Amino acid sequence: MLWTTLAESEIYSGWWVSGPRFEEWRDGHRTLIVARDEYGTPRLVRLISPIARDYLRPEWQPGAALR
Repeated sequence: MLWTTLAESEIYSGWWVSGPRFEEWRDGHRTLIVARDEYGTPRLVRLISPIARDYLRPEWQPGAALR
C-alpha cells in the first residue's frame, strides 16, 4: 500500500520500459561500452583502456558515433 499524494502514473512511470542495451566491443587493449541510439547508430558510452592517451582521442569521447 502506498501513502503518497503522487498519482500512480507518476510513481510507476518508466517502470517497465527497457533501458538501453549495452554492447562490449574489444579493440586490442581497449574495451568500448557501446549503446545504439534510436537510429541504430552505435554510440560510445564508456572507454576502458590502460593507455592514458586513448582518453584524449576525440573519436573515443562519450557520445561519439562509431562505425
